[in-house]
Amino acid sequence: MADLEKKNLEELDENTQEGSNQEDSQKSERVFVRERILDRLESRRRWVRRGITLFVSAVIFGTVACLVFVFLRPHMEEWFRKEEIPEETAIHLPRDEEMTRPPESEPPQIAESEQLPTEPETETQPTEDIKEVVESAVESYQWNITDYENLYRALGEIATKVNKGVVTVTTRTPTTDLFDNPIETEGKVSGVVWNITSYEMLILTGYRTQEGEVTVEVTFCNGTKAAASVKSADGRTGIAIVSVPLASVDEDTREQVQPVPLGNSIEAKLGQPVILAGSPKDFVGSIVYGMITYVRSGVQREDMDVRMIYTDVSVGSQATGFVVNLKGQIIGLLTAGAAGSATAGAIGISDLKSSIERLSNGSVLAYMGIVGQDVTEEISETRKIPRGVYISEAVLEGPAYNAGLQSGDVLVALDDTEILSVNMLEGFLEGKLPEEPVTAHIQRVGRDGYTAMEFDVILGGR
Repeated sequence: MADLEKKNLEELDENTQEGSNQEDSQKSERVFVRERILDRLESRRRWVRRGITLFVSAVIFGTVACLVFVFLRPHMEEWFRKEEIPEETAIHLPRDEEMTRPPESEPPQIAESEQLPTEPETETQPTEDIKEVVESAVESYQWNITDYENLYRALGEIATKVNKGVVTVTTRTPTTDLFDNPIETEGKVSGVVWNITSYEMLILTGYRTQEGEVTVEVTFCNGTKAAASVKSADGRTGIAIVSVPLASVDEDTREQVQPVPLGNSIEAKLGQPVILAGSPKDFVGSIVYGMITYVRSGVQREDMDVRMIYTDVSVGSQATGFVVNLKGQIIGLLTAGAAGSATAGAIGISDLKSSIERLSNGSVLAYMGIVGQDVTEEISETRKIPRGVYISEAVLEGPAYNAGLQSGDVLVALDDTEILSVNMLEGFLEGKLPEEPVTAHIQRVGRDGYTAMEFDVILGGR
């Protein structure tokens, strides 16, 4: 029985082995049957199809990449520009006094041997005859309405160009009403873009910054608005420099805005035609034509004296703006203190260039707080007053007043620097900072004449 069972198992193993061998042979036979040998033509077509597919895919991906780049480029430029802003370079305004031409000297003498041969003299028409011809032509010319229109058209072209740089500066300040309800007050004044650097627009405006201001907004000539910040301000003269980041201004506005250059107010003359721009009629962008009726030099201001330019234009007491010559240059700045109800008065821009330069560089102006006038050598001899700056007023609660300086004192030096004029005082303060101590050397009059005294003054900020 055991032998029979063993024999059956052996036969079963043999059958199983034969079955597996048959399956292996069938598999190899099936694999052999499925093999295909491709000819060269069919292989070449497959590579061509692959190449076309790869080319079409590259075109699609490239097009998508270009569209994404065009869409993201402005945002990426703005992001990376903030990190790559170059270091701020100081702005320098040459003083108009430095630009005056030096007195002409006598021409050098040329030796006879070096003299050039002269051309033979020709008969020239006498100057008197030419003058008579011109006067006769002018008198005989018949002026008409077209000439009048052409004149105002030329003035309008200048005003239109200036208005491309005029902006509206809007300030918003949080406060409370009578019932302690929070409200926001809004103020608007005119300003002018006077300089554009590689990363910001600098705007000169005539207003006094308020405590607690939250936002400052600038509206350009095309109506576009941009967030801004007060870079620095001079509360004594009522001017400020407002900065607008160039990255926040769209390209179309950059092309339309044109900075208005600062001119030379020292050259202002009586009868000179001028244009008042900004908001002389309480509307930003309004213009008025007029002429200079009076120029007054040596007007006393705190820590400085200025040249005032008066015109025949009637403006309101809140008018702000600029006096522009026919070259399109600013020669005067209207402020709340300079404007009047009868005629417009403006501070000469040449006297403000020092302040504009420092404010544009973000500096806070040092303040001493004296109103004075020069004691010239002639006045010193006739009035027996020491040379220096005669203090006509020590501004109440100002640094000089708090230190003990009085009206009637003569300021002769600050630290080791001799002060003989208000301009020298202003130049000395240019190099100082608020909270910086200085020693004021003065001469004070008494029963026995003038006595030298010293006071320690802690400068303030304007």
